[in-house]
Amino acid sequence: MYLALKHLHLTFVALSLILFVLRGIWLFMNSDMLGKKWVKILPHIISTLLLASGIALAVHLNMSPGNQPWLLAKIIALVVYIGLGVAAFKAANPVTRKTFWLIALLVFAYMVSVAVTKNPLGFFG
Repeated sequence: MYLALKHLHLTFVALSLILFVLRGIWLFMNSDMLGKKWVKILPHIISTLLLASGIALAVHLNMSPGNQPWLLAKIIALVVYIGLGVAAFKAANPVTRKTFWLIALLVFAYMVSVAVTKNPLGFFG
């Protein structure tokens, strides 16, 4: 069961990143793709499934953010990542959009590094 949950979670991690990068490229190209209904809905579905699979994995492993500092760091980083992602697609200024998008990608990389190292410092540790 653990491996199935882990692979499911990792699949949604990859899909989330691919779609975020693709949407960012479309944003910077002023593509009409960003206006498509599926492009607006799919990120929410993937994010929901990503979060649900992460919760299922934590429950299966009997982990809680209070007992696992790295898990708490990942959750905090997730909130920051979501905020930066929203800001990147809502900002009026193109430079601000790019800046938020790039910082969001760095936060995503940090979350992955925290998950891999099981250290709240991630690649800073």
